[in-house]
Amino acid sequence: MNIVIKVGGTLLETPQDRMRIVERVAQQFRTGQHRILLVHGGGKLLTAYLERAGVASQFMQGLRVTTAEAIDGVVKVFAGTVNHQLLASFHQAGVPAVGISGIDAGCLIAERLAGQHGEDWGYVGKVTRANPRVWEVLLDGGLLPVMACLAVGDDGQIYNVNADQAAVACAMGMHADALIFLTDVDGVRGMDGRTMHSMEAAAIPGLIQSGAVTGGMLAKLNAVREALDSGISRVHIASGHYNDSIQNGISFCASDGFRANKAESGTTVLATAMPVQPAAKD
Repeated sequence: MNIVIKVGGTLLETPQDRMRIVERVAQQFRTGQHRILLVHGGGKLLTAYLERAGVASQFMQGLRVTTAEAIDGVVKVFAGTVNHQLLASFHQAGVPAVGISGIDAGCLIAERLAGQHGEDWGYVGKVTRANPRVWEVLLDGGLLPVMACLAVGDDGQIYNVNADQAAVACAMGMHADALIFLTDVDGVRGMDGRTMHSMEAAAIPGLIQSGAVTGGMLAKLNAVREALDSGISRVHIASGHYNDSIQNGISFCASDGFRANKAESGTTVLATAMPVQPAAKD
């Protein structure tokens, strides 16, 4: 299977956190059955870096406003510190990983993001096309690409790209069979506050309008909707704190139906309605 895994920055804050995620990815990599591309965030580390530099962090609709002063920190933290910390952990785990960003050979081409109502996020980019040549060469060579969420414009401008949206662009360019988002919550919560085991793409606008999802999950669901609209048949969102979160995501994305289970199973978002099978009885 072609698999894109996006890991939220909150899961990568300590060496122990990184190794837990890396070991789970490594377990799937070692089977030899999957071609895996990992996309990572690092927002909390970036916020701390900018704070030390005297640059305030501001968010709108779950996206970081990126000023000219902040873009330098974006490059240093995402493509530098976070990316290479992950590479070191993969080396420790015996996995040949290679760090890239959307800037390398124009993997991700972007234009400046413009809001429908005049919102301005500064140097935040919207990916307009993906060029998979670099990561395909790495994958064909038996390597694991680790993508930092940066992009470049045709004018040479570097853009900060939301990591969820970067993962979607990679999944589309890779024709991924599975797109898995690992985050620090159990999945998507419905209007009743409970984790939804499955939902259809058509339910996303109503859930957003209800106010049940905010912040990072708002940006994530917008990215998920884009993925489903672009031909990815299903996307899985789950907590990265559980040992089987990646395996569950692969299984749910590959199956013809969805088996509802415990909260840690996460949320599978489907492009169209699929049969829901009841949880197995003990």
